[in-house]
Amino acid sequence: MALSNSFSFTVTATDVIREAMLNIGAIGEAEVPTAQEFIDCQRKLNMLIKQWMGTQDFAPGLKMWTRQRGDLFLSSTQGVYQLGPTGDNWAGGCAALPNANFGQQQLSGTTSAGSAVLNFGAGKVGNFTTGDFVVVQVSSGDIFSSTVASINSGAGTVTMNAVLPAGVTAASNSYVWNYTVKAQRPLAIVTAVLRDSQNNDISLNVMTLQDYENLPTKAMPTYLGDPTAWYYESQIGSDQYSPVITGGGRFYTDVAGAQDVTKRIHCVYLRPVMDIVNPGDNFEYPQQWYRALSWGLSREIVPMFDAEWDSSSDLNYRESVAMARQADVETTSLYFQANEDNP
Repeated sequence: MALSNSFSFTVTATDVIREAMLNIGAIGEAEVPTAQEFIDCQRKLNMLIKQWMGTQDFAPGLKMWTRQRGDLFLSSTQGVYQLGPTGDNWAGGCAALPNANFGQQQLSGTTSAGSAVLNFGAGKVGNFTTGDFVVVQVSSGDIFSSTVASINSGAGTVTMNAVLPAGVTAASNSYVWNYTVKAQRPLAIVTAVLRDSQNNDISLNVMTLQDYENLPTKAMPTYLGDPTAWYYESQIGSDQYSPVITGGGRFYTDVAGAQDVTKRIHCVYLRPVMDIVNPGDNFEYPQQWYRALSWGLSREIVPMFDAEWDSSSDLNYRESVAMARQADVETTSLYFQANEDNP
């Protein structure tokens, strides 16, 4: 028996669009979609994959495929943060450290007010890349944010694109973090923990909107502490005054600011699936979903081509979606406890 030893079968936007049009008889075997037909089908396909992405219980397995991890650096003057590509210090990856969201280092000397040079010592700047975001623990008890302008490996220094403000220094042994990309806007946050510089975790509680709004001191500037609870709204704007589609959701903590900025909030979250932009783009969906995507699009484009959606087509659609929805569903632990009142 000859086996292929291949496991990499995939489909592109062109494949799924053509398959969908064949399913409903919109094109023949030797025909291809017109440019406008392809554009219209691609738009419907993007609508479909966005509605199916893993934020609801429609497909539990998709939650695993869109799960990511991000780290939020805290400020002593903030209790609400924007999570997204144009938001706050929401670290989603470090170019020099492929398996980490960020790099962590400590200064070997003081950086004075008005200076942009961070000194770490020779051989200790390998986790930095030009253009990285950089977050510095400063003397005021807060953080200072900038980007990396240049790196001198021999001297062990990193120069930022902005200088420390007047009256603000970064003392020797202060922590400095760097990351290359900000994480995407979470559709939903699954878990969040408070993690210190030694990677010890403290569990955080989840608040409802009413829980958060009932906090009496959440906006008081002097109310600093370690966050103990959080509430999240998956907004699409970068802030409440100038909404931008590439912005981020709002992450609310139960304090007005962090008392210890060496601690960060580590989140497991669900992000949106990537758009289909080019005809050759693949899908951020497991292989089990390819047939469902084709039949899902078939049903969407039936009115566009004045085609017939018969019982056989509907059966194929329902069967393919039902089977895909059950793919990669996680197993969970189940515990039973005796009722003390009724042994």
